[in-house]
Amino acid sequence: MTPRFSLLSGTALAVIFATAFSAHAATCDIQPGLITCADPGSDPVTSAENGIDVVVQAPASVVSTDENTSPVDLSGDGTTLRNDGLIDQTDNGGFAIFGSGTRLRVENNGDIKSGDRGIVMENGSDLTVINGTGATIEARRQAVRAREDSPGARVENRGTITSTDGRALQLRSFGATVINHGDLIGAEEVVEARGDFTLENYGTIKLSDPGIEDEDGVQFAGGRVDNWGLIEGSDDGIDVDEGHIMNFTGGIIRSTAPDQNSNSGIDVDEVYDDGVSPERAPGPLTIVNEGLIEGPSAIGTDAASTSEIRITNSGTLNGRGGTAIRLADGQGDSRLHVLGESQIFGDVLFGGGNDLLHIGLLTSGFLGSGIFDGGQGTNELVLDGFGLGDVLSFEVDGDRVDLSFMSDGDRVAGTFLNFGQWEVGGQRYDVRALQDALGPQPVPLPAAFPMLLLGLGGFGLLRRTSRV
Repeated sequence: MTPRFSLLSGTALAVIFATAFSAHAATCDIQPGLITCADPGSDPVTSAENGIDVVVQAPASVVSTDENTSPVDLSGDGTTLRNDGLIDQTDNGGFAIFGSGTRLRVENNGDIKSGDRGIVMENGSDLTVINGTGATIEARRQAVRAREDSPGARVENRGTITSTDGRALQLRSFGATVINHGDLIGAEEVVEARGDFTLENYGTIKLSDPGIEDEDGVQFAGGRVDNWGLIEGSDDGIDVDEGHIMNFTGGIIRSTAPDQNSNSGIDVDEVYDDGVSPERAPGPLTIVNEGLIEGPSAIGTDAASTSEIRITNSGTLNGRGGTAIRLADGQGDSRLHVLGESQIFGDVLFGGGNDLLHIGLLTSGFLGSGIFDGGQGTNELVLDGFGLGDVLSFEVDGDRVDLSFMSDGDRVAGTFLNFGQWEVGGQRYDVRALQDALGPQPVPLPAAFPMLLLGLGGFGLLRRTSRV
């Protein structure tokens, strides 16, 4: 970092002169606008504020053994810390770095350790934490924490951020952003956030021990997640109220809970709770999956959930417990669009709304291993890009339809319940009208095969075959 030399305010000068006579002056060099710690065992920097830069060089260390004194204390506006060495809070009740103010910035290329919390932001806004490649932030409880009174926190990680007993990131502030290229590891919910949250994950978000039970990989109230990496929890992979989740090709969102549980790769809550606003019913949630989402259910909602769920799947939804998508009985109007390499393992259970199942061109040769149940309401199935001539079979038994059709040269089949409206070739039908439009259905193979043999003198063939 290039030192800044400028005229200082009276407050900043007071800080410089005050720290010049403090204990850390023996090892930390004081210059206008800059405090540099170059020696191992440097005493805490207790008052850096209002635009001062603090630099901890390698192999220097700044250490505190007192829970009431952080190794580095940042405050005011625009104060920054660059750590290339070690910042260490050895007491199990203290913080390694404490911040209060606006536009505080921590750039870590070394190691930050704490017996309690790592970086803590209170009564401020717009904290930025940059954890570089190979750098570590490790704490017993939260490794990085921003309280409700500190909105706009931003964490960019290319190293490792670990909590041995708690959350890697606890961002209870509104408008938090996380960009992760490294490893975020926790013993509770690995990442906790609230409203207007943004996550871009290219790395790994997971629990420190696979044996830890009932903890989410990511929990947030509202916002957007874009995932190219791994997000994994023992409760839910992601627990969300409303917003947008995009799981790109190669991305994995997973719940490792036992298959008989009701947990999900993505779980949708029944209440929007950002810790600041009054609680309310959540707004819509959009999920776009090109990768893998799996758990006892791949996608599930709480029993009293009522929000609108919109899912587009061209990847894999794997419900290891037998249900791929499980929406609540009172779920609002929802939709599922499947296309491309979509593969769905387990039943798809819509809720009580007027739901839409939209089937596009499937190149996977597979639709689903279970039943697609539209549930209550007026539900519609759309075969987009297919005509009546693509339908191979359409068998009706009460509210159940067994359908097969050709898609990208493959026979694709599925079983559907409670879909009263159908659209094929751009034309809308009810079940009976579609059955009439398709005309007489081919006799199933087990019945047709003996008739074919009769036409070919098959009795003799059958007798000869029976003697083999």
